[in-house]
Amino acid sequence: MQSLLALFMYMICCDLVVKLNNFLKINKKTLLILSIFLTAIFSLTVLYKRVSETTIEEEILSIDSKFDIVNPSFTINNAKEKISVTANKGNFLNNNQILLKNNVLFKSNNFTIFSDEAIIDKKKQTAVSKSSSKFKSEGTEIISEGFSITEEGDIILFNGKTSAILKQ
Repeated sequence: MQSLLALFMYMICCDLVVKLNNFLKINKKTLLILSIFLTAIFSLTVLYKRVSETTIEEEILSIDSKFDIVNPSFTINNAKEKISVTANKGNFLNNNQILLKNNVLFKSNNFTIFSDEAIIDKKKQTAVSKSSSKFKSEGTEIISEGFSITEEGDIILFNGKTSAILKQ
């Protein structure tokens, strides 16, 4: 009985050795190509993650921390029309007033005003600018040293040296 058990164990070991020998017969070139391919995929994945993390960090650092709002957008509403107000940057002056800077644009269906800087009052629905401004409407162009939008956008007053060009 012990000899049969020993013979059986010997046959299992031989079978295992034969299977391991077959595993070792894998073509070395194929194994090398497979390992290079897997290494390349791993390296590209690591590189991609580092580049995307760097890009995100650069985007965060590129936001100018001197401004409270980036690309602010507001609307001055009145009974006649809506005036959309946009800029590149803005700072809160208090709860109601916001200083808008860089490419400030006031736009309605009837006119457009371009300025470098303006202060908008959200509560009173007014705006004031003391920087160079350009008003454009159909047949009218006004260049001034500033303007005031009052009465919830019903009245626009131009300040300082002002020139008007009227076209027919």
